[in-house]
Amino acid sequence: MSSQISDFKLPSGWENAKPQTFEKLAYSLEQIHKNTYSASVKAVNKLATIRNYLIGYYIVEYEQKGLDRAKYGEKLLKSIEARLNTRGLNETLFKISRQFYLIYPKIKDYLSGISATPSHQFETPAHRIIENLSFSHIREIMTVDDPFARFFYETECIKCCWSVKELRRQIATNLFFRAGISQDPKKLLEQTKSNQTLSYGIKEPFTFEFLNLPARQFNENDLEGAIMDHLQEFLLEMGKGFCFEARQKRIVIDDEYYFANE
Repeated sequence: MSSQISDFKLPSGWENAKPQTFEKLAYSLEQIHKNTYSASVKAVNKLATIRNYLIGYYIVEYEQKGLDRAKYGEKLLKSIEARLNTRGLNETLFKISRQFYLIYPKIKDYLSGISATPSHQFETPAHRIIENLSFSHIREIMTVDDPFARFFYETECIKCCWSVKELRRQIATNLFFRAGISQDPKKLLEQTKSNQTLSYGIKEPFTFEFLNLPARQFNENDLEGAIMDHLQEFLLEMGKGFCFEARQKRIVIDDEYYFANE
């Protein structure tokens, strides 16, 4: 890959950045931001991902080799935010960008045009990360600590074209673990793909994989028992505004007792 990406040209010699002063660091980040922003209309997702990776790279390099880095210490990111005073460039973004660079170091070689070393069997090639995942997707995946689980979610997200919401849901319901212990993981993954398609037609579908009930093979008592065994997960899935008061709660209407499901 050349250093020309869409209409954005990477800074000359960026991959061999030398120890620099804080002012030079701030200038470098400012130039990266300005150059990528002007081209983002044509390739906003890809360029935002590249921008954030470069920001993370420059920050890590400065933290390790900056000539005046001791002056800023733990306040470095906050100091950069104050110095740049630019909307969108804040301490939170800098932290996430730094994490992005540290988790995906091989993207550096891809962006600089260096021939990539063969990827580990359980490592998504750098070009697939950049070309197929938005930074919003990458942020969700970076919440997963286990590198094998991250690889799993990267692969499935690219293959199934998950939305950010769907990716977040699959991580929250631990699809990686469920697929690992399932007797038919292929079928389970096919179901998640189908669920993604169906979700376009249903605004807020409720999914209760944690109940471990076989599809179309359970009755009302089975469902009630499974919900009671997984009450916390059930209420979290239902969202805000729900609470548990009693099981088979009786209510009084006109001096007559009824159950809530009657």
